Amino acid sequence: MGLFSGTLLSNNKEILYTFPIILLVLPSLNSLIGDISTVLISRLTSHLYLGTLSPKIQVSDRLKQDFYGLLMTILLSLVALISLGYLFGSATGIEIVNPLLIISIIIITILILFGLMFVLLFISSIFIFKKGKDPNNFLIPMVTSLADLLTPMLILIFIQIFI
Repeated sequence: MGLFSGTLLSNNKEILYTFPIILLVLPSLNSLIGDISTVLISRLTSHLYLGTLSPKIQVSDRLKQDFYGLLMTILLSLVALISLGYLFGSATGIEIVNPLLIISIIIITILILFGLMFVLLFISSIFIFKKGKDPNNFLIPMVTSLADLLTPMLILIFIQIFI
C-alpha cells in the first residue's frame, strides 16, 4: 500500500507543490486517521470480548457512544492540527494559498475517511470475531496501510474537484 501511496503522491507533484501546506500536514493527517482507527478497532474488539456489543451488524447505544466520542476526538485533533500547520507554515514562510478551501478539503477528507473506516472496521471486526479470530491481529495492520493510501488519494481527488 505504501508503494501505491508514494506513486500516487509522486505522480501528482504539481498539485501538491501548488498547495505546499498540504505537504506539511499530510503526514499528520495519515497518522490521525490511522491512530483513531486503531483506537476504534481496539474498542470494538474489547466490546465484543466483554459482551457489551453483540456480534451482529446492528446499531447499538455502545456503538453510537464510540462513534460520537471518536468523532469529537477527531474534530478537536483536526482543529489543533490545522492551527499548528498554518502557524508553522506562516512562521517558515510557506505560501498559504486559499486557506478556507484547503481547510475545507482537509476536514471533508478526514470526516469521509472516518465514516468509511468506522463502517468498514465495524463490519470487519464482527466478521472476524465470528470466525473465532482476534480482530486486532488482522485489522490494525490493514487499517494503517489503508489510511496511508486513502488519505492522500482523497485529498488529491478533492483538490482536483474543488479547484
